[in-house]
Amino acid sequence: MKKRIAILMGGLFLLLSMTGCADSRAQAAPAPTEAPAPVVTAVTQVITETPVPAAEALQELLLQEGEDRIQGECVSVAEELPYAADLDGDGTTETLDLAVYTRPEDDYPRWALVLTQDGAEKRCETWVPCDTWYDLFVGDLDADGKYEIFFHGDTASDDYLIYGFFSDLTPIPFAPDERLYRYGKMDGDLVFDARVDGFEEGHLVVSGSVNMLGTHDGLRTYGIDENGVMVPLTTVWTFEEDDDRHLTVTKELTAYAARVRRDPGEPFTLEPGDKVWPLASDGYSRLWFKMGGGKTGVLLLTPDEENMWLIDGVPEAEFFENLPYAG
Repeated sequence: MKKRIAILMGGLFLLLSMTGCADSRAQAAPAPTEAPAPVVTAVTQVITETPVPAAEALQELLLQEGEDRIQGECVSVAEELPYAADLDGDGTTETLDLAVYTRPEDDYPRWALVLTQDGAEKRCETWVPCDTWYDLFVGDLDADGKYEIFFHGDTASDDYLIYGFFSDLTPIPFAPDERLYRYGKMDGDLVFDARVDGFEEGHLVVSGSVNMLGTHDGLRTYGIDENGVMVPLTTVWTFEEDDDRHLTVTKELTAYAARVRRDPGEPFTLEPGDKVWPLASDGYSRLWFKMGGGKTGVLLLTPDEENMWLIDGVPEAEFFENLPYAG
């Protein structure tokens, strides 16, 4: 897989409700222009679990870890609406568009997706306001002959949501991840609290914030499993490498030789004054880093009752100087 680096600014906030979907009958409309179908590609990935002593090798391994699968692509159609294509592979043309709706409780204009097939219209309302940034993607991500649809947008101040749909506008559920989801639901399915970074070799690449030893902008790849659920294909979120974004150790602590999976390697000591550059995190218990000279390691952390991080039972802030948390 190619490396991708993207920055997502902003934190994760609570929403009380998400969307609703409904069917109705659409009035006749002029036939839209047929749009070209997205390109489909196929690729496989290799799983490896070997220890990696160099920072470059660790980063490459973190980005490549995943399952073998057939993959396709999705492309942006936000500038081509209404978008017409054979979305479900039945030989007839469907039309996908956006429409404005308002909720009675706030009378604020937001986007709804509208799918039209044989005169029948289905709508799915989103929480994305009409006056903020958004994008719409379609393509056969899982190479099953039917398109998937992804819509994402800024709900407020760089606070993004991703909505996924199958070709009939049925929501695609994302695998549960309590640290990365909003608590709102869409027809009972959780909506992903991140933004689309792109599509690579059949994978949805998302960008989101990970809060561990500071706030870090990370990337993670997702794919659709045999049960129709969007699942992570990598164990970790990989961070942008920034030479200026390092952490300075203020108190002696134990780190371990870097391994992506299974048990960590041999322990070693970080001394006061040492500098580490975060590379990746699983968001739950581990953070991988590099040091000067290319040495890599992993720190083991546990959350406390206030969802802050502990290292060997001691608050993270006692080990590092000015942890860069957002907000």
